[in-house]
Amino acid sequence: MELIIVQKDSPEWEYMWSWLETHPINKEIEEPRVALHEGEAWQYMGSFKNKDKVVHQFRHRKHPVTNNRYTASVSGSDDFTNEQIEDSLKIK
Repeated sequence: MELIIVQKDSPEWEYMWSWLETHPINKEIEEPRVALHEGEAWQYMGSFKNKDKVVHQFRHRKHPVTNNRYTASVSGSDDFTNEQIEDSLKIK
């Protein structure tokens, strides 16, 4: 398994942030990709790759809907390629 960081401005970067933007928790929020609330916003925590499967993870420390910490994960797109990886670290 690897911890990977997706390149900003890559197709996968847009895919995962678009998914987060349309997540039901962000419904009716003015800027859902940010969801700014009391100085907190969505953060990309990294992605995990195991063979051909990729999962992207996000967190918000104080989401405006729940007023609590919230995490969200999405599977990588079918179009994700290794060329879209900025950095990686093997995890044992």
